[in-house]
Formats: sequence, structure tokens, C-alpha cells
Amino acid sequence: MIDFPVMEAQKATAAPGRFIRTLKDAMDGKGLSLRQLADRAGVSPAYLSRLFNRERGLPTDETISKFEEVLDIQPRGALFDAAGRHDGVATRFVQKDGARLLMRTVGPLTDAEMAQVLKVAERLASRHAKETK
Repeated sequence: MIDFPVMEAQKATAAPGRFIRTLKDAMDGKGLSLRQLADRAGVSPAYLSRLFNRERGLPTDETISKFEEVLDIQPRGALFDAAGRHDGVATRFVQKDGARLLMRTVGPLTDAEMAQVLKVAERLASRHAKETK
């Protein structure tokens, strides 16, 4: 008879604490119960409970987006940041030529300088959106 070593079950990798805190804070801020958030986001209450109890890993990008939408988390992408992931917009952006250089260039700016850059970027983006209509 061969004795095989007993293998222990692998424990689930919990979602990052920052993600869980951001999600809980947004849920509390909207005054939603766990069941209400689960229903609106299209997940089971049991899944959401396990997520909050650090028994589940990160949800899919689609579910994270749904949480952001249901809870109106602003700015969009903040929950992805808390998850340590890029949302679709950020992923497309970093693939553009010059995107990484732009990020490194604006990195050392103050909050006030960053606000100025954001205003210029928003003007350019709105102009571009008008041209594509």
C-alpha cells in the first residue's frame, strides 16, 4: 500500500482590503444593505458576504464596473484602483503611444497643476467627441 501525503485545501486569495473598504464605504454611503447591493449588481448575497469576509478573491471586471455603476463611485475607475487593476479606459489609454511618458511627466505635478492639466484634457476630449458625432 502506498501512503500519499495529505494535501490541504488551498485557501482562497482574499480581495485586497482597500477594495473591500472602498466597496463597503460606498454601500454604507448609499444606505444599501448587502442584499440590496447584491440584487442591483447581479450577484448573490452569499457571494457578496464571502467577499466582505475575505473568503473570495476579486470579482470580474464586469462585476467591479457594475458595483461602480450601482454605487455611483466617483471618479469611475476608483474601485479598479482599489482592486489593483486597470479598468477598460485605463487599459486602452496606457496602450497609446506616449501614454507612459505623459503619466511620468504629470506625476510630479501639484494637485493645483494637475487640475489645470485635467481642464485642458477635458476641453480637448470634448472637442474630439464633437468631431466624431
